[in-house]
Amino acid sequence: MANEVKKMRKDAYNCEECVIVPPADIYETAEEYVIKADMPGTRREDLEITLEKNRLDIYGRVDEALTNEENLKYGEYRLNNYHRAFVVGDGIDREKINATLENGVLTLTLPKSEKLKPRRIEIKTEA
Repeated sequence: MANEVKKMRKDAYNCEECVIVPPADIYETAEEYVIKADMPGTRREDLEITLEKNRLDIYGRVDEALTNEENLKYGEYRLNNYHRAFVVGDGIDREKINATLENGVLTLTLPKSEKLKPRRIEIKTEA
């Protein structure tokens, strides 16, 4: 049975370098934007995050041990490498962008620059 599953999987995913666009959620607070992307099977050392001009690119490679067809006994989905791109506005403090990876979830924190943060306007009284 395991051989039938392997053969079926190879036929269903006939590509050498498949890339998945990971699902992502974007949250906004007064101070920052937070992007959470699901990237199971990716280790910290296999992630590459770049910001060039206004384009934020996320590349993730899945550990080959997890995708080795020889060891597969049963499978209903396939892990592939990941790529996702976002357009980042000028209101982001680019020097303070932070990334963490925990349990297959990449969290990017993009702090807003001071000009985008809400501020309270003082009301002056006339004397």
